[in-house]
Amino acid sequence: MKKVSNILWIDWWHKYIGFAYVNEWWNVVLPIWYLINDGNMFFNLWDILQRYNVKHIVIWYPSKQEDIQQEIDKFIVQVKMIAEQWVEIERVDEDYTSVEAGAITWEHQKNSSTDTLAAMTILERWVNWGWELEMWN
Repeated sequence: MKKVSNILWIDWWHKYIGFAYVNEWWNVVLPIWYLINDGNMFFNLWDILQRYNVKHIVIWYPSKQEDIQQEIDKFIVQVKMIAEQWVEIERVDEDYTSVEAGAITWEHQKNSSTDTLAAMTILERWVNWGWELEMWN
């Protein structure tokens, strides 16, 4: 039986990193929750990549914040170092998904819940736009 591949969405931020995933069979976006962005984060990310058989990562990329873009670029370089051989990484503009997530949860401050929900929101859009079909072929 073929092992199911997953797409991982990462909502990167300084304190928390939110995660969601979708697999090639269900097309249902599910949360993984979040990681604290600290010294253990890459060990935990490695575990997520292995456990969820991730073949593709989609990461939020703000269109207007160059300082955050630079930090995300550094993060992507580090992710490529641990998963370069089998994972593709794509940047997607996601301006305001954290605001949407906050409206859904009634949270007015960015936190781990909004990071996870923002990850689910943008991945759901990505799946609904049909971009994932190119990857599974």
